[in-house]
Amino acid sequence: SRLDVGVGDKLASYYTFKPLDYLSGSTNTLLNSAYLYAGANGQYGKYMHWDAMGKYNFLGYEINDFEINANLSFNFYPFRRDRTSPISFKAHFETSLKEPDYYQQHLYTNHYRWDNDFGKISTTKAEARISIPRWKLAASFGYALLGNNIYYDTEGIVRQNESPISVMTATLKKNFKVWKFHLDHNALMQISSNQDVMPLPLLALNFRYYLQFDVVKNAMQMQIGANGTYTTEWYLPAYNPVLGVFHNQNEMKYGNCPYIDAFVNIQWKRASIFIKAINVNM
Repeated sequence: SRLDVGVGDKLASYYTFKPLDYLSGSTNTLLNSAYLYAGANGQYGKYMHWDAMGKYNFLGYEINDFEINANLSFNFYPFRRDRTSPISFKAHFETSLKEPDYYQQHLYTNHYRWDNDFGKISTTKAEARISIPRWKLAASFGYALLGNNIYYDTEGIVRQNESPISVMTATLKKNFKVWKFHLDHNALMQISSNQDVMPLPLLALNFRYYLQFDVVKNAMQMQIGANGTYTTEWYLPAYNPVLGVFHNQNEMKYGNCPYIDAFVNIQWKRASIFIKAINVNM
């Protein structure tokens, strides 16, 4: 087992233009925060692993900010023919309360100007996962509760959502191997309680099918195949080059169409060579 305890200080310097700078000249904004932190981790043989970390800001700009992260995993070894291959159960929990980013609070440019007084952002997440490497199978379920989360509206203006948002996710991964053919599958289902603030596709799929073989044994290996992705229709966020962020849009839905890339990968001793044709089904 291990225990870490300490104290730290964060000093951040932000540059931003302000109208008053015409008279007084530009100066950076300095924000200072002091914090305490503690962490611990340990294990019981190869069967159980755990770790936890906590941090609390007791002074400065980010006063009363905190975050807690914890992980716990159990491994079982039920396979008689493969004693080293486990069935793993993992649990993750995190919660935090954080001050918004400085530029989300204050900004003055040619196109966007704001001086906000947003509250702290609350985030709580819990996730459970099971994986069986011997069967090339993994699944997970997660839940997140967001309070006062920050987003950019359809005009690119930063907003704070005062109503809590919940997000549920479920994933399933299953890979097959038949001779030299590899069939990899990933599926993600997610539900957002407020699509206007946090748009998400209900279903996202990824398939990767390829043939893997030795061109020269112990010297050159090759993969030939295709990678496909698919999502249900959703309002994919637009990019704002002025702010350098993605923002919401409600004019056009994207998805409901497969996106396929064909590829050739070659591992030649220490050299990795790859060729990819993008969106071949356009």
